[in-house]
This record gives sequence, C-alpha cells and structure tokens, in this order.
Amino acid sequence: MSKIDKKESISSGNSQIQPQKFLAVINLLLVAVSLALLVIIILKVIPLFSDPEKPVQKTNHIIQVEVLNACGEAGLADRFTDLLRSKNFDVVKTGNFASFDIDNSFIIDRVGNKSFAYSLADSIGISKQNVIQQFNKNYYLDVTLVIGKDFNNYLNQ
Repeated sequence: MSKIDKKESISSGNSQIQPQKFLAVINLLLVAVSLALLVIIILKVIPLFSDPEKPVQKTNHIIQVEVLNACGEAGLADRFTDLLRSKNFDVVKTGNFASFDIDNSFIIDRVGNKSFAYSLADSIGISKQNVIQQFNKNYYLDVTLVIGKDFNNYLNQ
C-alpha cells in the first residue's frame, strides 16, 4: 500500500467512528430521558391505587365537634359523625337543632378560634361564609356543625 492509501484508510476509519460516537451519545440520552419519564409516570400512577390518606387538619389541636341535625332527616347526625371521625375530628355530641327548617348548613365557632371552624368547613366543603361565632364558656367543644337541607352537598366529600 502506498502512503496515500494508508492515509485514506485511516481518515475514512476516523470518519466512521465519529458518527458512531454521536449516535451512541444520542442513544444514551434517549435512554436517560425515557427512564426519567417512566419514573415520573410510575410516581404519578402509584398513588391512584393506594388508599387515600386521611386529611390532615390544619391545626395540631384535635378539634371537638358537636353535630346537630337541622333538617329532620333521620340518622343524619350519625352519618356526619362517621364522616368527621374518618377525617380525624372528635365528635363529642350529636343531636337535633332547635328547628328542622334550616336550608343551608353552617358552622358555629364556640371558642373564638375561627381556624378550628375553617378547618372543619374546608374538610367537608362548607363555604367559609357559613361560619359564625357564638362564644360560650360553658361549652366543652370547639365548633358546632348545623346540618341543613343541603346536606347531600357535603356527605360525598
């Protein structure tokens, strides 16, 4: 082989190596991106199959709740008691409100700490506009939930 033939074979060999390295790097990057996407998909899908976590209250205090039926539907206070206990509220009393003609459910802050009432409102979907304050030093509970005729809006929360 002459010198020219050797140079051509050497240079043609290098030119073959460069595209192969480039393709190898591209393949490696594609594999890395694919793995990253797979991990992201798995992390998004796994929580869909796990048990839902109990909602965390916004306060460290265990909120004590009184549940009063104000629409006359039998067993409603017990149904709300189960719902609230599943959300880590301490239902300490149930009963009937003074009237069964209440259309809209509302929450009464009994101790002057609206954050307790707002936490309860957020957990079942009652508007914060439906939170009122009535302080009573003789009450041993934090909030009262008065269940109106719109109760179906809140049982599925």
